[in-house]
Amino acid sequence: MLKLFTVFLKIGCIFFGGGFVLIPVLHKELVLNLHWLSEREFIDGTAISQLTPGPIAVLATFAGYRIEGIIGALIGTFALFLPATLLMLILSRSYEKFRNLSSVQKILGVLSPVIVGLLIAAALHIGQAAIASWQGTIIFVIALIALIRFKISPAFLIIGSAFLGFLFHF
Repeated sequence: MLKLFTVFLKIGCIFFGGGFVLIPVLHKELVLNLHWLSEREFIDGTAISQLTPGPIAVLATFAGYRIEGIIGALIGTFALFLPATLLMLILSRSYEKFRNLSSVQKILGVLSPVIVGLLIAAALHIGQAAIASWQGTIIFVIALIALIRFKISPAFLIIGSAFLGFLFHF
C-alpha cells in the first residue's frame, strides 16, 4: 500500500498540463516499470476512464483498484490528486499578484508546446497497441473524422464504439 501511495504521489507531483499529459507517465510507471498493468489493461482502463468525469486521472482509481482493491483505488486517487490540490491552493492565493509578470508569461508560453508533444507521444504509443487490426484502423479514422470535422462529442464516440464492439466483437 505504501508503494502504491508513493508511486501515485510521485506521478501527482509531475501532473501538469491536464489529464491527457498523464498518459505517458502512467503508462511508463504502471506498465513498463512496475508491471502492475498489462498493455491491454492500461488501454482498457484509459478507455473506461473516458466515461467518467476527470477522465485520465480516474485511471489512477482503476489501477489502484486493480492492484489493491477498493482501498488501493482510494489510495491511488488521493495520492495522485494531493500534490495538485496543495499546489492549486498555493497558486490560487498568489495568481493575481504574479500573473502579469513577463517571466511567468514566458514560462507558460513555453509549456504549451511541451504539452502538445507529450500528448502526441502518448497518442502514438497507445495507438500502436490499441489499433491492432484493419477494423480498428477503420474505426480510428472514422472517430478522428467525426471528432475533428463534425465536432461529435467524445462521449458519443466512446458509447458508439462500445456498442459496435459489443455487436461485432472487434
